[in-house]
Amino acid sequence: MISAPLAEALQARRADFNARFRLAAQRYPQLDGQELLRFIADAVEPLAQAVHANHPDAVGDVVSVAYDCSLQLVGQRLSLDAGRYGAIPETWREVLPPAAGLIASQPARVMASLTNAAHQLASTESADVNRWVRALKGIASQCATPDELLMVGQVGAWQCGLAHYREGALGAIPSLPTKLACTVLGIESKQFEPVLRRLQEDRWFDPAHPNAESLRIVRSAGAFRGFGGPFLQPPLLKSADSGWLVQSADDYWFLVADAFGATLHRSTAEEWRAQPAKKEEHVGTRVVYNGKSLDMPGAGPITSSGSSTGAIACTFAHSHQIVLVALK
Repeated sequence: MISAPLAEALQARRADFNARFRLAAQRYPQLDGQELLRFIADAVEPLAQAVHANHPDAVGDVVSVAYDCSLQLVGQRLSLDAGRYGAIPETWREVLPPAAGLIASQPARVMASLTNAAHQLASTESADVNRWVRALKGIASQCATPDELLMVGQVGAWQCGLAHYREGALGAIPSLPTKLACTVLGIESKQFEPVLRRLQEDRWFDPAHPNAESLRIVRSAGAFRGFGGPFLQPPLLKSADSGWLVQSADDYWFLVADAFGATLHRSTAEEWRAQPAKKEEHVGTRVVYNGKSLDMPGAGPITSSGSSTGAIACTFAHSHQIVLVALK
């Protein structure tokens, strides 16, 4: 069901919207008119109503931007609730309406940024996009400006698995009001400075588990390609300054990881060959470091290991996963 404010906004620019549809259909052969109408009624409608409630003069501009975004999402089959990218329409239904006032002021920037973040989270195997949607839904109305909302979204995306967002998120946290930053981090105001300091100093610190033991398994990354992962063969790795280079068959990646997630980014054979092998940190099936040791789960002998950024990463003879062990 389409409400009067949305219907009026669509009718007011009907000829223009039809022209945009024809142009988009040339770019996206899979663009389906019926699916576009369904997505507008399902995902644009809540936003239009929320904008109309407090910023009625902005409905037309917001709907115009939402229409263009909808063309792209439908044309790329990203508008469907089923499948890997179902969190994108969920973001539109659940996150955009509470942020209606901020969207009214900068519709293109805010809608595109939040949609792109949902897409990247949904595209990352180890990320928890549904947790990000829930968190942002609960905090969006507490943000006073678009900048605050997008910084909160960035910090939340980092906490939900996008480890490569770490530096940007840590740079954003001090720019947020302390109360808002504490809400995002899930801590009390009196904890803000010490927690922020520990986050900056120790990439394996998680405020939810502040007293975790040293030499502990903190995360895994990767899987067999036949099960949706990136690796055709059990991988090997080399430690680098800010992560690990990874090889599997003829493919290469760079692994970035911290307490909140692990992400693999494409690399090259040249980068792999140029990286010198460093000291390995294992004996048989056991990680050994500074006089301490940790037995690893049963996936065969460790085939390669290396320390970087406060952790040891290990690969195994009978596994397509990389396991990460925090050192402190």
